[in-house]
Amino acid sequence: MNFKINTVADRIRNGLIKPEQIKNIRKFADSEGMLCHSIQLKDGTALKILSNAIEYDCLIMKNGKVLTARGKTGTADDVAIGICGIFDHLARRRRAEESVNIDFEYFNIIDDYLKKFEQFMSKI
Repeated sequence: MNFKINTVADRIRNGLIKPEQIKNIRKFADSEGMLCHSIQLKDGTALKILSNAIEYDCLIMKNGKVLTARGKTGTADDVAIGICGIFDHLARRRRAEESVNIDFEYFNIIDDYLKKFEQFMSKI
């Protein structure tokens, strides 16, 4: 079997990104050319969404360690739909802490994503 390793989540799962590299997730995301958003969850974990114009990754972290990681690459539409799916899941399951305004966080992520996408497209 031949698997493509092309997302941050793939590289984390395959040991290509070491735990010490993502201790400071915002610095790591910046080095990857990605935005990073964090949402606290009720169970004490944090959802980290890393995104750029062609990729998004969803990491569940606790105490600086990645518990689960999933990601996807594709078109801008794929990324936007994927991020929408994450927020739909959070809202349906009511997993975010009560102090987190899902609608506001969602708006910020989409707004930041669109700005990043415009920057990406202007370089082409």
